[in-house]
Amino acid sequence: MTTNFPTLLIHNLQQMKLKHLTITLVTLGITIVAGTKAAEAASFKVIADGLNNPRNLDFDREGNLYVTESGFGGNGQDGRCIPSPSAAYIPLCAGQNGSLVKIAKDGTRTNIISGLTSIALSPSGEQAAGPADFKFDSRGNAYLLTGLAGDPNKRDTVLRSPDLGKLYKVDLNTGGLTTLADFAAYEASNNPDGTDLISNPYAFAIKGNNAFVVDGGGNTLYSVGLDGSGIQNVTALPPKLISPDSLEFPMLPGGAVDPTGGAPLPPGYTSGSNGLPVSNQSVPTGIAVAPDGSLTISEYTYFPYPEGEARLFSVNPDNLEIQTLADGFTQLTGVTYDPEGNLYALQHINVSEWKAIQQGGIITGDISGSVIKIGTDGTRSTIWSGDGLEAASGITYGPDGNLYISNRARLAGSGQVIRINPRSEQVPEPATIAGTLIAAAFGKAAMAKKRKREALAEAEMV
Repeated sequence: MTTNFPTLLIHNLQQMKLKHLTITLVTLGITIVAGTKAAEAASFKVIADGLNNPRNLDFDREGNLYVTESGFGGNGQDGRCIPSPSAAYIPLCAGQNGSLVKIAKDGTRTNIISGLTSIALSPSGEQAAGPADFKFDSRGNAYLLTGLAGDPNKRDTVLRSPDLGKLYKVDLNTGGLTTLADFAAYEASNNPDGTDLISNPYAFAIKGNNAFVVDGGGNTLYSVGLDGSGIQNVTALPPKLISPDSLEFPMLPGGAVDPTGGAPLPPGYTSGSNGLPVSNQSVPTGIAVAPDGSLTISEYTYFPYPEGEARLFSVNPDNLEIQTLADGFTQLTGVTYDPEGNLYALQHINVSEWKAIQQGGIITGDISGSVIKIGTDGTRSTIWSGDGLEAASGITYGPDGNLYISNRARLAGSGQVIRINPRSEQVPEPATIAGTLIAAAFGKAAMAKKRKREALAEAEMV
């Protein structure tokens, strides 16, 4: 299906940078459309509703779930607004409504930290940046990541929000935040990927005494010492070079035009067949520690968000050396592992997101997402697709053996946390994964854990 590109985007494209930072649909009014029916044996349950741009999640030792809400931004009356680099130049305005929410095992919901900075599209409150991820380390210490989704040079001046774009250690008793790393400042000073100056820290994982943070704006991976030693290492995620002539683009109204007005393209961009700027940037969105101790990173991809071109990466945490682990996905926004060593990848939307957009930003197409399981042998299967799973971002494997996901993660007031049972009949996927790389990445650790569990089970039966 081909739809017209939003008029507002065409008018302002010469001023915007089409890097996908906040996982963008140009949506001033949104209609959610249900997707395909999922596997019959799977189960789906809403754990929390009415959230504002929920993002990443983690469990504490008692089984309580914590989720970050990026909030709904401000109304712009105080001038704290910047143009969105990925949503047709619509203003992103700041407000103090981001939060960290605790969901107890009985469903009770408590705001642990409130009043954190949020920037979101005005006036819809959608596609916010703010509290982005939250994690506990092995000792029970808590850490909070905040996003930015804009030019880091405007964070302190225009937005007057110096708490954005940082990693913090959190005192859960007092709500106090101690800065461990400032990614926005690092992007402004160093621009590691060499393209446009944008920062949006999106997710992180903890291994030992280090946090590993993916920045979907800067297209980078950071290593940060949790002992207060700051940023230790940084690397840019590899671009994927695809010929613009082979990409599918939205149809421009009134025939082909040059939306750049003849201006030079930003660094890292080429011109598409219809004149739209195309970026080969990676846009990393999710990260998890694999059973063998390596890091696994998910990728969203760049405009026009080509279907079947998103990758999973395997990264050596010691030197941040990157290799492609798997390919053939569409717009990934999270990854997690189960104790058996199986990998679960969260697909935000199953088609290029612009296919669901009409002029004026109204969603008329299907924005269903999927959860895809990649077994330790490289076998790929879909355990849930559509049927309530919509524009999700953030996934974790719970202590009860279920997957917990931030659903409708780009929406204000209608975001959710959902639970999906992964122990279900599964829908086969095409064999588009390199089995040898998967087996190497998951490594012997998962197999060793499995053999240990089997031995313990046999011992208990004696």
